[in-house]
Amino acid sequence: MIDISAVTLADVPCLVVRAPTIERRPLLIWHHGWSGHKGDPANPSAHLLKLAQAGLVVVCPDAPGHGERANAEFQRRRQFNGWAVICAAMEQARGEAGPLLDAALALPGIAPTYACVAGVSMGGVIAQLAFASEPRFAALVSVIGRSSLHQADPWCRDAQRGTWCERWCDQQAPSGHPERFGERPVLFVDGGLDDDCPAAINAETVARINAAGGRAEHSVDPACGHDYSESMQDSVRTWIRGQVSAAILHACRYRSSTD
Repeated sequence: MIDISAVTLADVPCLVVRAPTIERRPLLIWHHGWSGHKGDPANPSAHLLKLAQAGLVVVCPDAPGHGERANAEFQRRRQFNGWAVICAAMEQARGEAGPLLDAALALPGIAPTYACVAGVSMGGVIAQLAFASEPRFAALVSVIGRSSLHQADPWCRDAQRGTWCERWCDQQAPSGHPERFGERPVLFVDGGLDDDCPAAINAETVARINAAGGRAEHSVDPACGHDYSESMQDSVRTWIRGQVSAAILHACRYRSSTD
């Protein structure tokens, strides 16, 4: 049995997915991809249900311009300057990370000491930006989220040059600022056949994070393109469960040492 509800947190429409229990559960904020949405309470994504069954309270917000936040002007603008619109949406979501986390942690049944942020594609990039700007997130999972932010396609990359998007990408790209991750655990998940988010980009970012003293890991599904395969989903759930267990064990040891 899974409880599913649509709520508004910090003025952002969200879907909350959880297993009913008297115990407090860790929080996972999950960001969807471009052209997606938080989901329908009557028909939620199967991967969100599995995350809830794994012991998490999952909060999935609508990204700016998506789902209940969609509007005609947003749709018109993205047809003519798609990457600029995507960058603006990601920057707005980055600014919303702190208030959204405050509101999510205030939900009943949430363990206040552990929150993880994750997402897929554009949502994976939003998760990276939120994690870098909000130190209360204990862990990050980015699925097929390009950490360089810049367009991977050469033609699109050339069109981006000299625009505010290029400056914004340089300022915010996790690949160029590995120090922002600190020592918190990070997992990048990629498809080996992905041309939109080449695995090599995130592999380099993982190396830079670890060289800066961080704790980053990289998982690649060699048979997958720009998609979220079943094996990727299994890897993400296993990794998050391991991080939550380690955090609980650390907290127990800390309490024992201070008793």
